[in-house]
Amino acid sequence: MSIDTDKVLFEFDNLWVHSQRTINAHSIKDSKEASNKISMPSSIYQKWTSKLTGNASLDKEPSTPDRTLISGASGTLLSGQVTVLTGVSGSGKSVLLRVLAGLLPMSGGTVRLHYNETSNNDYSNIHETAPTRWRKQVALLAQHPQLLDGSVLENLQMPYQLHAHQSQTFDRDWHVAQLEHLDRSADFLQQDAKHLSGGERQLVNTLRLLQLSPKVLLLDEPTAALDMDTSAQLVNLLISWLHADAQRTLLWVTHDTKDIMPLANRHWHMQTGVLTADS
Repeated sequence: MSIDTDKVLFEFDNLWVHSQRTINAHSIKDSKEASNKISMPSSIYQKWTSKLTGNASLDKEPSTPDRTLISGASGTLLSGQVTVLTGVSGSGKSVLLRVLAGLLPMSGGTVRLHYNETSNNDYSNIHETAPTRWRKQVALLAQHPQLLDGSVLENLQMPYQLHAHQSQTFDRDWHVAQLEHLDRSADFLQQDAKHLSGGERQLVNTLRLLQLSPKVLLLDEPTAALDMDTSAQLVNLLISWLHADAQRTLLWVTHDTKDIMPLANRHWHMQTGVLTADS
């Protein structure tokens, strides 16, 4: 499949993020505003957000007043491309992904998602877009999968119970086809999520996100805790998904440069909140 890789699909400019204390204050405000705009089934929403909150607490930056986490970062993601982001732990990579996904507020700057591949003027601005609408198009896949109690099938169906995805339809056949590529039968859908291995949980987590067809997929070391075979399966799944639609792009944070770098179109690096890009 031939993909036009010359079109800007996603861009951010002069992005600044300050300390965790500032982030928490803004996050509470943003959460209240979002809850006033969007209604979700309370039981599903509470279970899901409690999972996410518990996971996020593991990776919080220190609450040092006035600490700069991201310093004027700018970048563009092109359609059909894989952009790899490297850097030591604590350099700001995960913070950048969360800001781009609309999960953490920025102190300054802007982020735009382009819709029309023939015009750079047809875009959404993160500051003018409802959080749930933004996250439908810009999705974050974290390293630690969070699944609810129940079967694999119930976990895959869960997003469609949320307000943001009620207009979409669950496609069981699509999942069966993906599982076949992952050397798993349709019976895998009936397995209990709590009995899955770590690698299997990440595969389910990934399928649950890919089925919603975001345009921008932000990957925060999704293969870091996987064995070699499962990691290869996940990489193949993600690259196949990318190439299935010209209006998709990947930003991939990783320490595993050996396996991922050969797939990269561009390489970014972050050090103490400063983002640099290759030519």
